[in-house]
Amino acid sequence: MAETATKKRKPKPAASVIQPERILELGNGLELWKVHPSTLREQDVNARSMPKAMFERLAQTIARDKRLESLPLCAKTERGLEIISGHHRVRAATAAGISEMFVLVDVTGLTHSQIAAKQLAHNAIEGTDNEQLLAEIYRQIEDAESKLEAFIDQKLDIELPKVKIEGLDIEMDFKTVLLIFLPRVKERLDRALEYLRSSGQRLDGVYIAADSDYAPLEKAVRKINEEFDVRVVADIIGKMADLALQASGVSVEDPERVHLKDIFGTSWVPKEAASVIRDAAQKMVEAGEIGQTNRWQALEYWAADYLQS
Repeated sequence: MAETATKKRKPKPAASVIQPERILELGNGLELWKVHPSTLREQDVNARSMPKAMFERLAQTIARDKRLESLPLCAKTERGLEIISGHHRVRAATAAGISEMFVLVDVTGLTHSQIAAKQLAHNAIEGTDNEQLLAEIYRQIEDAESKLEAFIDQKLDIELPKVKIEGLDIEMDFKTVLLIFLPRVKERLDRALEYLRSSGQRLDGVYIAADSDYAPLEKAVRKINEEFDVRVVADIIGKMADLALQASGVSVEDPERVHLKDIFGTSWVPKEAASVIRDAAQKMVEAGEIGQTNRWQALEYWAADYLQS
């Protein structure tokens, strides 16, 4: 017999139940709470199973030590404190008669899809899943990023599209990397690639890079993550495309804007002239005449003054 994957099981409330209490803020939306096991809400469907003997041993250990050595992870939602990971630990604590325990609580306002994704991701680390219930939970996830975070596509026999490269004959070890972009990111990347094509760059869709090029790319990905709080690699690549366009003088906010090169015939000015322009624009910013993010407006004011004179 096993403590099988089941629908939600509500523990019987204790005669005297302490109210959930926040103990410590750990940072990044994670907090430590002290709760009674009965105040935690299980997910409607839990794919994790545990052998009966293992469950009983867990309950005995908790009863003996009066503690949990691995804290459950919960989420604070409108329904209360919902268990993400640790359903069997909470049940074992209830069976052991524990009246108070510590749990980690995510207070960032996770959606139902995000909770389901984290539930599957934590369950995928170890243990055995009921594949039918696993698929049922997976279907509850609505957005693509949460599906990726769940990291269980292999368990559900979900095939990702494969890329075939015809006529590639290289006498060396190589790896094919497949990146999947959401439509909004692909549009930004396409803009950057189209700009490179218009500047004479040849882009055929197949790219080969040496292993030594990976370290700078990884460093750039980490930097984008830190500076802009972008966490999905595909989105980071999209952000890199935006930054590349900006560095080339191409607006990524409004395609209707005009490139300075179309006005002056060049995007570059001599260093000495650039220093004068930069100082003048900074004085206008400090005087409140233009904003920090629209310094280009200084050119408009200078041109208007010249035309009036």
